[in-house]
Amino acid sequence: MSGVHEGLRDRAAKLAAAAAALKRSGSSSAAPFSLAFLTDRRRIENPEPILAALPRGAAVIYRDYDNPRRAGVAARYRSICGARGVLFLVAGDIGLACAIGADGLHLPARTLSSSAYRREKRLLLTAACHDAAELARAGAAGADLALLSPVFATPSHPGAEHLGADRFKALAAASPVPVLALGGVDETNAPLLAGRNISGIAAISAFAGRIQVSHVEIRGDARPPKP
Repeated sequence: MSGVHEGLRDRAAKLAAAAAALKRSGSSSAAPFSLAFLTDRRRIENPEPILAALPRGAAVIYRDYDNPRRAGVAARYRSICGARGVLFLVAGDIGLACAIGADGLHLPARTLSSSAYRREKRLLLTAACHDAAELARAGAAGADLALLSPVFATPSHPGAEHLGADRFKALAAASPVPVLALGGVDETNAPLLAGRNISGIAAISAFAGRIQVSHVEIRGDARPPKP
């Protein structure tokens, strides 16, 4: 069991190193973080071992919009992240973000033009983007960082159109906000994305690799009491 847990730490460390290299090459010192894990309970049912393996300064973006226990789960994940110095952002719900003391709010692309989200000065603001128009809206919304996707083909969306390295780099260079690469990105292909305004990596499955996360146990004070 401990070997599997160390495997998750190794995956996170490799991704963190690749993300940091992209941030250095992109001269994006203003970006609040360079590595982000996005939750997706259909692909990784229990992400807690990954949260516990993330390095200090990384970020977690909690999505799982259809979880009937979303508020309680968000509070639990926020506690795990806070204990490790990992930033925690809630997607699409500013009320929940404020209620649990999250570090930030993540805007889905469909909400970038909505007036429902007012900038909370204490919260980091990130945005999901797929093209130049959405990047422009993210800038107008005051986003600190955009997650631009999909960069490469992903197993979760076989056959779906993706940006590719050249198109991704062109969009990022013209973006009004720093950009993280999302979609099929890991430490092996991240060097292909080095360029202006590119601040790092966001991912889901890359944090687990071939490890069966559901079989990993969290020990010690990384696991807080249930809410």
